[in-house]
Amino acid sequence: MGVGPRAVMSPYLIFFMSTLLMMHRLLMALVFLVFTLLFTWQVVNITRDLTLQRLHQQGSDELLKVITELRSALGQYRYLPFLISQNVSVKELLAFSKSEKSAEVSLYLEQTNLVAGSSSLFLLNTEGRALAYSHWRDEDDFFQRSHNDQAYFQQAQSGHRGRQFSLNVATKRPAYFLSSPIYDGTRFIGAAVVRIELQNLVKKLRSVETVLIADNNGTLFFSTGSFQRFENLQAQARVSSHDLSNGVTTALWEKDNHHWLARSVSLDDLAWEVTVLNDTDVVNKNVRNATLFSFGGCIAFGLLMLLFRERQLKLRSQNETRQALARNEAQQKAIINHAQVGLLLIDSQGLIRFANKMALQQFAVLMKLILNRPIAELVVAEGDPLVNRLLTNLDWDAFSPLIGYESVGVRGDGTEFPLMISVRKMLPEISPTLKELALEKDESRQFLVTVIDISRRKGLEMELKRANNSLETKVEERTKALSEAQNELIQAGKMAALGRMSTAVVHELNQPLTAIRNYVAICKQLLNKPEMLTENLTEIDLLTQHMAQITSQLKTYAYKKPEDKQPVSIQMVIEHSLLLFKKRIADEQVELTTRLPEKVLYVLGDNARLEQVMVNLINNGLDAMRAQSPRQLSIEVVCKEKVLITISDSGTGIAEELLDSLFDPFVTSKKIGDGLGLGLAIVKSIIRDLEGDIVVGQSQLGGASFTVILPLFSEEH
Repeated sequence: MGVGPRAVMSPYLIFFMSTLLMMHRLLMALVFLVFTLLFTWQVVNITRDLTLQRLHQQGSDELLKVITELRSALGQYRYLPFLISQNVSVKELLAFSKSEKSAEVSLYLEQTNLVAGSSSLFLLNTEGRALAYSHWRDEDDFFQRSHNDQAYFQQAQSGHRGRQFSLNVATKRPAYFLSSPIYDGTRFIGAAVVRIELQNLVKKLRSVETVLIADNNGTLFFSTGSFQRFENLQAQARVSSHDLSNGVTTALWEKDNHHWLARSVSLDDLAWEVTVLNDTDVVNKNVRNATLFSFGGCIAFGLLMLLFRERQLKLRSQNETRQALARNEAQQKAIINHAQVGLLLIDSQGLIRFANKMALQQFAVLMKLILNRPIAELVVAEGDPLVNRLLTNLDWDAFSPLIGYESVGVRGDGTEFPLMISVRKMLPEISPTLKELALEKDESRQFLVTVIDISRRKGLEMELKRANNSLETKVEERTKALSEAQNELIQAGKMAALGRMSTAVVHELNQPLTAIRNYVAICKQLLNKPEMLTENLTEIDLLTQHMAQITSQLKTYAYKKPEDKQPVSIQMVIEHSLLLFKKRIADEQVELTTRLPEKVLYVLGDNARLEQVMVNLINNGLDAMRAQSPRQLSIEVVCKEKVLITISDSGTGIAEELLDSLFDPFVTSKKIGDGLGLGLAIVKSIIRDLEGDIVVGQSQLGGASFTVILPLFSEEH
C-alpha cells in the first residue's frame, strides 16, 4: 500500500507551525503576566491608601486624646494661684511686708506644694521679688532673684491670670508657670505663682504611639521615641507629604530607616506643638499581604484556566490521536514492507511468523515457503555458538537482545552470504502492526529479527585490507630508507665533529711544537754556553706542560663516570674552586658576590668533578669579562626541591647563533688557540652523570648566566 503525498508533512512546515504555536503561548503568557502585575499594582495602591487613611484617623484620635490628657493634667494646677491669693497670711505679708510672716507663708506654700503635687510655689511683691517660697529650705538665693521681666508676673500685674512656658536648654528642665494677681481691695500687692515641671507631667501620658512635644521654635523637649530632646525636631527626620484618595494630605516621617505617619497640632495658648507618630509597619505588612494574595490569586486563576484549557486540548488531542492512529496503521504497514532492511517476526520457538519484502529478496524465497519454518534454516548457526545459543533459547526470562552481530545467511538456492543480525523482544502494545501482519495470532512472546546484507561492505573491507597491507609495505620500505639516511647524517656529523676536533687539536699543538723546534735549534748552537741553555730548556718544559693540558681535556671528555657517589658539600666545592682564582680575581679587579645558604647542602657526586664544573664556569665568566668594565661575578645558591647554583657575569654574553650548540664538543666563541671548546661539553657531561641539568640565560649583570640544577641529598634517602 502506498502513502499519499498529503499524508507526509514537510519538516519545515512542522517547524514553522510549532514555532508559531510556541510564540502564541509565549504571547499569551506575557499578556497574562502583564495583567497580573497591573492588577497586583492596583491592589497594592488601594491597600496602601486605605491603610494610610485608617492610620491617619487613628493618629487624629490619638492626638486628640494626648491633648486632652495634657490639658487635664495642667488643669489640676489652675486653682492653686487663686487659692494662695485668698490666704489671709499671704495678703498680710504682701500688704504690710511683715518679715515675720515670710517663714509662716513659706511653710504654708511648702505644705500646699506637697499636697498639690506641683514643682514649686512662690509669692512675688509688686517689684517681682520673692517674699515666700515653697523650697525655702533648699534655695536661699531664690529670694534674691527678680521676676519682673517674666511674662507670668507681667500678666498678673496687668490683672490677668498669667501663664508662661519656659524652656532652658542649658539646664534641660522645661517648666510651665501659672500666676494669679493678689489685691488688697483694688490695690495690686503681688502675685502667686505655681511652677510645674513638664517632665514629670508628660510622663503620665498614656499613649501607645510615639508622642513628641516641641516649643514654637521647634525645639523638642519631650519624646517617647528615639528622637533627641532639646534639639531641633525638623532636623532629626526627613518629612514628606502624601495625598490620599479621600482628599487628605498626610505627612510621612523617616528617621534611621523607620517610617511614621505624623499628626501634629499647635497649641497657641501653651506655645507648644504636639505630634503623634504612628508606625507604618502595618502599611508594609498589609501591602505585602495584598501583594501575595493578589499575585497568588491571579496565578491560581491562571493555573485553573490553563488546566481547563489543557483538558479541552487533551480531549481534542485524543480525538485527533484516534484519527491519526488509523492513518498510522496504514503508514506503518507501508513502511514495514518498504523498509531497506529485512524484518522477520519469530515466536519463542524460533518459527518465522512474518517476513517483509526486503527479507524475502535477501533470502530469495517466497513468503509461503518460509512461514512456520525455523529461522535456523536461514541463518547458519552451527558454527556460531552465540547465535545458536540465542536462537535456541528464546523463551527464557534472562533473554538479552542481540545487536548488530555478524553471521552468515542461506538463500533459497543454498548459496551463503554475510549478514548482520539483530534480535529484540517484541512488545505487542508497542508494535501492533507487526502482530497483525502475522498470519497466526500467538499470545506468547514474539521477537523481531533485523537482517542486513553486508556483502558489499565485506568486499570493501577486503579491498581496504589489501590496500593497508600494501601501505604497510611501503611504510616499512620508506622507514628503512629514512633510517639509512639518518645513519649517513650521523656519520657526516661525526666526520664534521672529527674535522673540528682535528683542526683545533692540530692548531693547539702546532704552536708549541714549532716553538719547541726553534728552542731545540737554539740549544744546539748554545751547547758551549750552559748558562743560556737553562732558560731555553725552561721554555721547552712550559710548552710541553701546555700540550699535556690540551691532551688532558680530551681525556676528561672521554672519562667514564664514577660508579660510586658520595655526599658532597656544595658550599665547600664553591669555596675550593674560588681559591684557585683568588689571585686572578684580585689582579683583574673583579667584584665577586656570593650568596650561599647557612644550612650545608649536599649532593651525590665526587669533589673533583664538581670542582671541575665550578672551575670551568668561573673561568669562562672571567674570560668573558676581560675587555669589560666594571667586572662583576655573582655566585648564588638556592635550595628548593633541588639545588640551584647560578653563576652570572657582566661580560659580553653569548651570541644567539651559539645557544643551540653551546654544549657541543669543539664549539667555542674564543679565538683559535685560546681553547678546544671542550669546557662546557665536559661540564654538561659531568652534570648529566650526576642526574642534573644546566640552563644558560641572560644575566641581570649584563652578561651570561649559567644555572646548574642538581638533586638535593638528604639523610632520608
